[in-house]
Amino acid sequence: MYRDIATTLYKRGEASMDGYQMPGWAWAVVGLSFLVFVPAFFVIGYTFQYIYPALAIIEDPSPPAYDQISLADDGMPKDPRAPTDAPKTPAITSSLRSTHRAIYAIAGWRSMLRGYGSYFFFNTAMGLVVGILAAVGVPSLIAAPLAAVAVAQPYAAWTHIIISAPSSKYFWQRLPPFKRAVRATALPILLYVLAAELSTILPAGLAALLNMNSWNPKQPNTMPQYNKDDAWKGIVVILATLAAQVFLVIPTQVILTRVQASFLPEEDDTIVPFDRSFGGKVVPAIVGGKGYVGVADAWKSFSRASWIRLVKLYVKIFAITVALCFAWIVVLIPEFILIASHSRKVGDL
Repeated sequence: MYRDIATTLYKRGEASMDGYQMPGWAWAVVGLSFLVFVPAFFVIGYTFQYIYPALAIIEDPSPPAYDQISLADDGMPKDPRAPTDAPKTPAITSSLRSTHRAIYAIAGWRSMLRGYGSYFFFNTAMGLVVGILAAVGVPSLIAAPLAAVAVAQPYAAWTHIIISAPSSKYFWQRLPPFKRAVRATALPILLYVLAAELSTILPAGLAALLNMNSWNPKQPNTMPQYNKDDAWKGIVVILATLAAQVFLVIPTQVILTRVQASFLPEEDDTIVPFDRSFGGKVVPAIVGGKGYVGVADAWKSFSRASWIRLVKLYVKIFAITVALCFAWIVVLIPEFILIASHSRKVGDL
């Protein structure tokens, strides 16, 4: 929202410069600002919003890989007062710094963009399907979930790519079997996309119900005329938006990501500790099981400590996003004032 307002202010300022000639260094200043802020917005919009949460959702700081056997075991009874467990190590995703270090250690700054090609592919494919469905009159609330299910295979492959160590395989070689991908993720995808749609529709409906003057994306160059009542209305809408994210989007995202991760190929190692068996709930297909975890088990196996860690991560990401948007506005307005003060009317030249 803040970024949209900042862009609108810039466009209005540019329009108000009609009949004026800006100084030669103006575009260099504007270009430098974009050079600094665009990559920052990109990292927040992709790495922070998708990669970091996905790792936090699947991480199990102490996965039950095996039971360690002591070489000094003499068969004698153990003292119950003696410590039996090694000290627990903090989760990698417990802080942004440790999460960044784990990702950056893989391939430097390129790791921040890991999986973006596959992300772009499945989103483009989903957009095409949505466009086709919309053209025949299917409402967006129905078209979006159907399109997401249609790309369940590349969607799962993208999740596998961002949570696992680099592989020499091409993207198409990492696609899971179509039937398994659809069977495993159709319901979680429907829940997640419906939650995402509702998280947009409900706040917009609330703003309309409150008769709030808000920015119209269909008229990006027009700033709304705010009044004193829009302050508390805006707070209500923001709280409703956050509530929809916390109680609708994030829970369904947790379920979807964990289901997708449950059929990660055995040969792929994850970046963070991960319990592939989900506490024994996943039965390999080779022994007659489904080979993936169900919706209920994906939900139940996500511990309270993991929920706390994930919510803290989202709070930090939200704070960084808001801070960056304010920084963008703080830089943009003085730039416009500086350029306007050094501009001259065309007739005066």
